[in-house]
Amino acid sequence: MKSRLLITMLALTVGLTVLAGCDTSNNELQRLVCEVQSVNAGAPLVSAYLNSGNDKILGTDDDFAPIDWIPVVFQARAMNNNMVIPENGTYSWFHITSYDLTWHPGPSAPEGLTDYNVTGGLADAIVPIDDQAVVQILVADRLMKEEPWFRQLYLDFIDPEGVPSSFTAALEITFHGHESGSEYEVSIPAGLMVTFFGVVSSE
Repeated sequence: MKSRLLITMLALTVGLTVLAGCDTSNNELQRLVCEVQSVNAGAPLVSAYLNSGNDKILGTDDDFAPIDWIPVVFQARAMNNNMVIPENGTYSWFHITSYDLTWHPGPSAPEGLTDYNVTGGLADAIVPIDDQAVVQILVADRLMKEEPWFRQLYLDFIDPEGVPSSFTAALEITFHGHESGSEYEVSIPAGLMVTFFGVVSSE
């Protein structure tokens, strides 16, 4: 009886392992693997309420209110060196179709950041095998920057008796797409650290 139970448990374990290996959401198990090569050229993002321009002086003509876009570079490759995928054949390119943004506020960051999480943001890019493609993602628009907690960073900066403040948050990015010739959607994770300031300059 014990041996039969042991055999049953082993069979169940093997079966679950096989099923887990067939999970189509795992990008690394696809014929064509699409990976994020870099987010914002590998640098953290500085997001500010106002940019004081090249002269670094507030109140002059070159001041402007920025919005923050980041470039994400993708590259595609065959799953392994033994797999040959013709350049213009089936499964020869990866189609990025959407993305999710999830904010993880740091210790001093406002919880209101999570109101700007994005699910199913539209994206449309083709990543050919053994090649690259770039997608631009909107991280912080003026709607976010006019929130009281963001505008306060600016007010703290211009207050002659105040202390300039800032906060940091982690941005989790998940891209969704599929290889050409397939409808199975897979997820591609990425991430970015973002620091928020009241004022920055262009230089």
